[in-house]
Amino acid sequence: MTYRHFNNETTRSSVLRAVANTENEAAWQRLFDLYAGFVFSIARSKGLKPEDADDIVQVVFMDLARNLPTFQYDRAKGRFRSYLTGLVHWRVMDRLKAGKRDAELKESFLEEAKASATADDNDFAEREWQAAAMEEALRRMKPDVRPEHYAAFVASAVEGQDTEAVMKLYGLSRDNLYQIRARLTAKLRETTAAVIAEMDSPDAPGPRP
Repeated sequence: MTYRHFNNETTRSSVLRAVANTENEAAWQRLFDLYAGFVFSIARSKGLKPEDADDIVQVVFMDLARNLPTFQYDRAKGRFRSYLTGLVHWRVMDRLKAGKRDAELKESFLEEAKASATADDNDFAEREWQAAAMEEALRRMKPDVRPEHYAAFVASAVEGQDTEAVMKLYGLSRDNLYQIRARLTAKLRETTAAVIAEMDSPDAPGPRP
């Protein structure tokens, strides 16, 4: 799996200007870091160009700003990932068809999207959800790890670069590299599990201004 954390600062700034205020900006930044990469990947998987997928990220976060304050998460009715995937699908279809739908049709589409999703769609969404969680976990780990150890770990364990090349690039012995990998792999698993739990139970940052 390639380390490819979604980090479009232009999109991020646009989203935060649209949905944040001085009281909830930090919370919206957290939500953006959690979900933006997933939304972008799902939009791209539907054939959108990167710039159009960026637009979908912004529109979806506007939807979340409206819906999350009253959103009641109920695991029995499905995962938040399914809700978010359906929302992205609807917005992509809206972009592709250049049409507008009322609230009733929107809800109908979301239900149809979940019902008609293929196994491949579900598998892709699951992989992207896991990837988004892992990338957020790596972002959170980075400040607490020596820079050269973090870089070596990402190159070797995440990006799958050649072991000998990584050892030479970062001046590490084989034992050093394996110790780093073992320690940071355990930390990554723990942190990723915590991120997934957070992603599956979203909290509303508060009302829009």
